[in-house]
Amino acid sequence: MRKKILLILSAIALPLMWACGDDESEDTPTPSVTVSLRSCSITEGTEYKASELTEVTLSYNTTVTVSPSANITLNGTKCTAKSSPTTSMDVIITLPTLEEGKSYKLTIPAGAIVSKTDNTASAPAYTVNFTTKAAPQPTDNSATALAKRLGWGWNLGNHFDTSSGEDGVHPQWGYWDKATPTQTLYDNLKKAGASTVRICVTWGNYQTTDDNWTIEPDYMAEVKQNVDWAESAGLNVILNTHHDEYWMDIKEAAGNNIINDQIKNRLAKTWTQIAEAFRSKGDFLFFEAFNEVQDGQWGWGANRTDGGKQYKTLNEWNQTCVDAIRATGGNNATRWIGVAAYASSPNFAVEDGFVLPTDAAKRIMVSVHFYDPSNFTLTPEGNYGKSEWGHTAAAGTFESGSNEEHVVETFQKLHEKFIANDIPVYIGEYGCVMHKSDRSNLFRNYYLEYVCRAAHTYNMPVIIWDNNSIGGGDEHHGYFDHSNGSYINGLESLVQKMIKAATSDNASYTLESVYNNAPK
Repeated sequence: MRKKILLILSAIALPLMWACGDDESEDTPTPSVTVSLRSCSITEGTEYKASELTEVTLSYNTTVTVSPSANITLNGTKCTAKSSPTTSMDVIITLPTLEEGKSYKLTIPAGAIVSKTDNTASAPAYTVNFTTKAAPQPTDNSATALAKRLGWGWNLGNHFDTSSGEDGVHPQWGYWDKATPTQTLYDNLKKAGASTVRICVTWGNYQTTDDNWTIEPDYMAEVKQNVDWAESAGLNVILNTHHDEYWMDIKEAAGNNIINDQIKNRLAKTWTQIAEAFRSKGDFLFFEAFNEVQDGQWGWGANRTDGGKQYKTLNEWNQTCVDAIRATGGNNATRWIGVAAYASSPNFAVEDGFVLPTDAAKRIMVSVHFYDPSNFTLTPEGNYGKSEWGHTAAAGTFESGSNEEHVVETFQKLHEKFIANDIPVYIGEYGCVMHKSDRSNLFRNYYLEYVCRAAHTYNMPVIIWDNNSIGGGDEHHGYFDHSNGSYINGLESLVQKMIKAATSDNASYTLESVYNNAPK
């Protein structure tokens, strides 16, 4: 009987105990707000550049603060976090220094972010995963090896490239640089640190006008003498056709097959003669088919409206030159040959309209020129001239969109399309005129160093344009005396800076370090 009474009392007590528990939960305050995440500045599964991702911003639906006990971590490492100074609905998390090519998990535990108006309300746990881009791996192929070999180079500009603009008519004012090259010129270039000279030659003024287009022997001998001097000095040589575009009317050829065939016939005969004259020369000698073939509008002419006819025509011409050179045999069977896209422009080189010639020897290089922006590098005194360049230039003194980021983007595209695929690219011409003020020349020097270091970063040799001009102003590109190779314009230190930028493998000398030392 007693046992039965105890069981009845127990049955009554249990509901009473549960009822007491329910009463206690009703005493816990209900949060007056709900805290929820609206957005995060990084996206789940996305890849970021390590050096650029330094913080993460979380945006909530209400004003929030960071709990003093918050343990926000990145891969287990605690991060600092604070409310945004501009909006109290955001939290900024400062990340530790990120490594390249790594996976990360950012963890914000429940209760780490609380409401500013009701500290009993907090955000639920949140995690986001992301990765960082792997460090670029240095390209190691024959294209990069050739870039190292060519190194920093120099143009014998406005000497043999002088043109009368007429077949068989010698320029009546002689050589534009008013110089007489010698062995000493090339020896001093080598002593200064140059690895390559580009000898620019206009041939048409010294050709007979019969069907053979014979190059005058005396002129060929003079060109050959300079090649011999450069070889003796231990320099590489790039030999081209330069201002022969006066007889290469690409606009007419693109619209008339008869004219196109005539030009290709002359091209083949011209390059056959050049190649035969140098067929026994070693691999220090490179040929370059053309200089800057275009219709006179520098890429802003009929090439934009003719459906690609001019581009197709230039591709044919490049093939004609390669075939003529290879047919002469000897060392020309495997000699490196440079070919250019329309106007020697990097922009046209990376477009689909530019097609490399077929070459069994697989020894084709891509030639480009770089003078961007021309109103700073070539004609700073013109109506649209600019006196400064880069991210530290004063407002109104620089060409927007043509600064450091443009250099990097241009060279990166060339590297991705060609060099990464084992096709060498060289910058056959680059430069910037001497300006007339000390401040402007500080920016000029910075420009030249930056371009050289960017070219080295993307595995491209560079060849400075030099027209033997003294002083400053439009088209004044003087570095070495074209007769004896002595420095002119007091530019020895600038030349040495360019050579270092174009060739140094010092890991601490980076494009970023050049950028950080821009003129103020």
